[in-house]
Amino acid sequence: MLAAPLFARIEKNWEQIVGQIIERRNRDPHLSHYRNLSTNEICSRVRDLTSNLARWFDEPDERRVLARYEDLGQERFKEGIPLAEVLEKVLMIKRHIRQYTAEHNLALTPMEIYAEVEALRTMANFFDLVVVGVARGYTAAAGQAPLRRSA
Repeated sequence: MLAAPLFARIEKNWEQIVGQIIERRNRDPHLSHYRNLSTNEICSRVRDLTSNLARWFDEPDERRVLARYEDLGQERFKEGIPLAEVLEKVLMIKRHIRQYTAEHNLALTPMEIYAEVEALRTMANFFDLVVVGVARGYTAAAGQAPLRRSA
């Protein structure tokens, strides 16, 4: 797969991405509950997402991704963070990863352009599962819907 080096760079340079995310968390009024989470927790979650994204690219496993982020949704419910804020944070991380990709993958050849398109498609599929998993876990924890995990 042509995008593999790009995902390896994303995973390796997650700290650049998290720096931008922490800065935004500190000034975005829509992320007020996330200010209660420690910087270490935010770093851990961003690293987790970038690692899981790279793993998803190598070995797509929907059940594993859904289960991981259902657990995160349940955690965020227990921490009292509104679902809209949790999802906004996930999508903000996605945007920052996409921005990092655009800034650090100056595609000049047709093959490099194809690799970037492949990476964007893979990221979209991965983050779709993350959002679904978080929402399922959150609503299950809120007692709004039972959590049904596939075998």
